[in-house]
Amino acid sequence: MPPDDPEDVDPGLAAERTRLAWLRTAIAFAAVGGAALRDDVVIGLVMLTAAPAIWVLGHFVSRSVRPAQRSGHLLLVTVAVTVIALLALLGALLGHSPASLRDVLPLHG
Repeated sequence: MPPDDPEDVDPGLAAERTRLAWLRTAIAFAAVGGAALRDDVVIGLVMLTAAPAIWVLGHFVSRSVRPAQRSGHLLLVTVAVTVIALLALLGALLGHSPASLRDVLPLHG
């Protein structure tokens, strides 16, 4: 009797879906960063800088990892995802607050 879960038949599909999800996330960060450049250059550049990092991380995640390396691999992914999420949250909060980024952070002296 064949398994009910398609991933049991071809476990490569899960890795492909994961890679595509990371790629979509990187494209979304690039698109939002490009749009944010109109209003706030710093936030836009942070988002645009995060896009390639997300793509590289997704490529790294989708590769197969030996069980001995799995804990270090998961720690790296967890830290990277947390940093990117915090950058996105910072961008969202500063982008919608009445104070501009220049009022919050002393960028020019």
